[in-house]
Amino acid sequence: MGRARQVRAHPINVTGEVERLTEQDERIVRLVAEHDVFSTEQLAALCFERADRPADALPRLRYLATRALLIKYEHPGTHPAGFPGDDLDDAPPAGLPDPAPDAWPDGKRWVWSLGQGGAYWAGVEHILNRHAWFEAWTRSFNPHRRPHIRRRLAFNGFFAALHQRSLTVPDSGLDQWWGPQRCAEVSGGQLAPDAHGRWRQRGATVPFWLYSDYVRNPMRTLVGTVEQHVRVHRATAETDVILLVMVNDNREALLHQRWASYAPTGAPVPRVATTSYSKLRAWPTDAIWWPINPPIDAHPGSPARAERLHHLDWPATLRPLGGRT
Repeated sequence: MGRARQVRAHPINVTGEVERLTEQDERIVRLVAEHDVFSTEQLAALCFERADRPADALPRLRYLATRALLIKYEHPGTHPAGFPGDDLDDAPPAGLPDPAPDAWPDGKRWVWSLGQGGAYWAGVEHILNRHAWFEAWTRSFNPHRRPHIRRRLAFNGFFAALHQRSLTVPDSGLDQWWGPQRCAEVSGGQLAPDAHGRWRQRGATVPFWLYSDYVRNPMRTLVGTVEQHVRVHRATAETDVILLVMVNDNREALLHQRWASYAPTGAPVPRVATTSYSKLRAWPTDAIWWPINPPIDAHPGSPARAERLHHLDWPATLRPLGGRT
């Protein structure tokens, strides 16, 4: 007698759940697909009415998790690997309203990434390419064992804060936000930026690319990444700003000191500004951006002054710094 056939159907009818997605649900799942992982606070600010009450977002997020569209696990913090932990992990998300006292009914903070159903939907909707879809599907089985999850949370918090800022500041807006997959695709796979955005405020528009520092990476590698970015995106090199987020303040200061020795001699310095993870967590639109080579007439007598994000829109006619030959 032949062996009885085993039915290995998924316990959730994924197709049926996808058909029941609301417009808000689709926005949530699309954001998580494009940007990998979000905290409850970030999704509350991006997709719900009350950013100061993330607990109000929990019932819908939990529902999406029970239907395999999302998965949840405990918040790991927002410091990248190699960054010493401090009280920022327990501080309210930068740039977002302070959560109401009853924000965490169960006493835990959660983060959310794609479940199997969400990965299926993102593939059907062509939000994820085949390789990214397979990665998302695989990660859904071990979501907490993922590299760079803290870095993704830090950068997604930065963009959530920009979105929240646009709701309270007149004539401002986050007009563009690309995740790492789309950034890599537009460069033909030659670059791996963490994100791309376009911030508008007070008549100034700043398109920018975010790159993360790694504690084990030589600083020369960062300078080489900037040079390669300018070569790949030569058409927009005079308008785009490259933002480097350094592991800590000491590495940031050291990069500024050594940039001239790593860069080609006589070559114009691209539009580059730096900050550190601790300052990024403080407030992303504040004066936390330190230009590598500021405009000559920007602040007479104070060429190294930190700038706000919307002040990084000067023309790219920068003087060259001396460097390697």
